[in-house]
Amino acid sequence: MMAIPALVDGDGPALFESLAIIEYLDETHPNPPLLPKDPRGRARVRGLAQIVAADSHPLIVPRVREHLAHEFKVDEAGVTKWAQHWHRAALTALETHLKDGATGRYAHGDAITVADICLASQAAGAAFFKVDLAAFPTFKRVVEACAQNDAFARAHPLKQPGAPASV
Repeated sequence: MMAIPALVDGDGPALFESLAIIEYLDETHPNPPLLPKDPRGRARVRGLAQIVAADSHPLIVPRVREHLAHEFKVDEAGVTKWAQHWHRAALTALETHLKDGATGRYAHGDAITVADICLASQAAGAAFFKVDLAAFPTFKRVVEACAQNDAFARAHPLKQPGAPASV
């Protein structure tokens, strides 16, 4: 697909796709674990992550926004409206599932999981497109807890090489 992310780790071809890379890192660097031990918990965490990685993110990436603009002549306001719509759809689904009783300090209990990594990505995109998080208080609380962690703070998209100075 010629898209990011990709991970080159030793010999062999680059690894690709966010969730596959995250699970590879979890398997090769298991402390701390990014998936719960119980099968139901792992399924819940993967489901939350897939709302972001499979249902929302693919609809708002730059190549989709550029296709809307170039192929269908959607103006900047229309592209932004498109992105905001799909962010709100994902946030609505995430908020619903985060209210199910298994959420603690983080998306699933009190340990950071793959779901939290994906929620942080969704939050960064929502901020970029100026989506108000007021209607998603559980999501917002979890993301704020993640932001307290140094690894999340250092990994923020705007702190990466080549990132714009501001949005």
